[in-house]
Amino acid sequence: MKPFPQTSPVVVAEPEKRTRSTLRQAAADGEAPEQRPGPASVSNWDHGVTYRPAVIVQPRTIEDVVRVVSDTSTYPSPVRAVGKLHSPAPCSADDGGTMLDMTSMTRILEIGPDFVTAEAGALYIDVAEELARHDRQFHINTEIGTITLGAIACAATKDSSLIGSSHYGQVSSFVSGVKVVKTDGMVCSFTEDEHPEEMRLLRLSYGLLGVVVEVTLKTQPITALFAEHRAYTLAEFRAAVPELIAQNYALMMYFYPFADSVVLEVRREEPDAKPTSSGGWWLRNAFWRKYGPLFVLSIRRISPTAAIERALIRFYDRLMRRGMCLLVGGKLTLPQAQIIRHVDDPGDNKFVFSMWSFEEDGYFDTLEAYFRFCNEYAEQTGFRCNLPAVGYRIVQDRKALLSYTHDSDALSIDPVSTGGPEWEEFLKAFNVFCSDRNGHPLFNQTKHLTAVQVRKSYGKRWEEFARVRAKWDPDDRLLSRYFADLLDDMPIA
Repeated sequence: MKPFPQTSPVVVAEPEKRTRSTLRQAAADGEAPEQRPGPASVSNWDHGVTYRPAVIVQPRTIEDVVRVVSDTSTYPSPVRAVGKLHSPAPCSADDGGTMLDMTSMTRILEIGPDFVTAEAGALYIDVAEELARHDRQFHINTEIGTITLGAIACAATKDSSLIGSSHYGQVSSFVSGVKVVKTDGMVCSFTEDEHPEEMRLLRLSYGLLGVVVEVTLKTQPITALFAEHRAYTLAEFRAAVPELIAQNYALMMYFYPFADSVVLEVRREEPDAKPTSSGGWWLRNAFWRKYGPLFVLSIRRISPTAAIERALIRFYDRLMRRGMCLLVGGKLTLPQAQIIRHVDDPGDNKFVFSMWSFEEDGYFDTLEAYFRFCNEYAEQTGFRCNLPAVGYRIVQDRKALLSYTHDSDALSIDPVSTGGPEWEEFLKAFNVFCSDRNGHPLFNQTKHLTAVQVRKSYGKRWEEFARVRAKWDPDDRLLSRYFADLLDDMPIA
């Protein structure tokens, strides 16, 4: 394989003056603005993480990416490819490095009989909508639709596993091929059929092994989805889940630790039927896209005391639980209707989250302990997550070295909030709670991780990844400080 030529223009941000929206317009106009010194300030989606890269680049071609990766004097290390910056953990970029904004590389290159290939900056929801016009769908219709295919290929996602043709709950498991710019400037293509070990390493590699520029995902014919929401007490939930698993239902959960309540979303593919309704997914989507955060923040603003705020949120939560059970679901719902198109900047009306998964054996004891943890933490500090936590059942999956369900079927606990300093402190305590119970974090979705927690969770697989990363990127061209800290003291010989 030969490197691509390094003569194509690259769009470089003027760090103090350019925003991501003006960069996109410059790329559309074919402009290549000059590079100027000074730190850019770029926030992630929820404004919980701020990056100050020395250079922001928006490539339009693979040749542009090759030029950036190869030119170490113009584009300082680390080079970090980013999409919509939806990750709450500080994994996307680094101060003083090069931010490679992939969101202008959005072309769908081919729709085949059972696959789709697109550039890494294409949004999941955009490709899903185009597939629907061809009577096709992704195997997993994950909720956050404004994730790029590059992130899908090499970062962690989660959805409840549909036991059938869409068995896995991690979207990267359906990535059957990628094109990657390696740190030496070589452009390499890997496929599941010809390079199974490389694909195992690249999935969930978080951009540390190369810059993903094209992605191929498996697809299937549009298949109707049965969906229903059911409310339980925590004890009833413990009793109901084993039977639902035996019936091959996919499970997503909404947890209300201050009401001792769980709403369970059960789903099942109906492979011999076509969808006939939207399923009321718009209600759930509207809650997460805007109105859930809006309502709880409005309650906070109008409440004269903390006790009144808690009472109003309890009433609002009760209405939402009832509304989901009555209005969201159906026998033959459209699977793509689950995907949410989030706005680029939600402002205050945002939700922030974190996630740990736990092996299925012992999960219910962990969940009961989590409910106690939330109540005790609230008594000690006064802080309560003002949005329901969620959770997913995800089957065992060894298609990626760093799979968070590598050794067992698992269920997760994902606290959700509108954010703030108290939320950040809660997450640190939550991480300790989860690590003590042998949970598995997600490097892009679990904030405030420590190297000790990662080593405890991933053990020998983290050591293996450290050795692979050092071999693929011996000069640390792609290694951000976030991952360097988590890899600290890992053996690479």
